Amino acid sequence: MEETPRWLPDNWLFYVWGHSYEFDGGNNWQLIEEFAATAGDKEDVWYATNIEVYDYVQAYRRLQMNADETVVHNPSAVDVWVCDYENVYCVRAGETLRL
Repeated sequence: MEETPRWLPDNWLFYVWGHSYEFDGGNNWQLIEEFAATAGDKEDVWYATNIEVYDYVQAYRRLQMNADETVVHNPSAVDVWVCDYENVYCVRAGETLRL
């Protein structure tokens, strides 16, 4: 019988990228305006630049866990969030966190 992993197997990033001229060419500015109205100004959403996303992904990849996944160390200078199937944890920059 296979044990359910403690950590979610995937982490998700919703990334919007494009050029404004594409909306002019397609005559569909209303699409991005509707999206912005729906997705914008949310307290629980992180709006980031490309370099902030890159730095975060690199910090996430550098997380170090012990064998039974009860301790996680973040050697980077960026706070990183991890989640299991029930909890969300913020592992602060330079912190070792017992879960």
